[in-house]
Amino acid sequence: MRNRRLWKQNRFKVGVCIKHDFTPEQIRALADFWPVFSNPKFIYETQDQVKEEKGVITMPSSSLSPEAKAFNKMIYQEGWILDGFDWPEWTKTDEFKDLFSKPETLAKAATHQLAKLLTALTRKERFCQGTMASACSDGLLARITHRAGVLV
Repeated sequence: MRNRRLWKQNRFKVGVCIKHDFTPEQIRALADFWPVFSNPKFIYETQDQVKEEKGVITMPSSSLSPEAKAFNKMIYQEGWILDGFDWPEWTKTDEFKDLFSKPETLAKAATHQLAKLLTALTRKERFCQGTMASACSDGLLARITHRAGVLV
């Protein structure tokens, strides 16, 4: 009950996040995806082509790989997506910018910072398709899952 009260008090403050204690099993579940995301041949999602048949144009769509689907399911099931976290405001902070763009900062991240980063990326995907695929191809998801492996 105390955490819920703290959440209500702080939910609209920039960067405020109740520190979540992740279990070794939750951290291991995240780390288990490192071999997938570190594989340079791995493709997070594929894009279909525009199709025209009998004068009807079908716009392209994307399909997630089975591993990407499993990852998305796991991050929700294991609590890596934070409810009530003001991720749009947090993405304007130096903390986000450093975790996102500086591998040396991410290499020192705590579990709650990994959760904030995964929440921001996952939520942004809803508004900007391809966010997670870009995070994968840029090596960000590999660095996040590698850090989880170090923390286990």
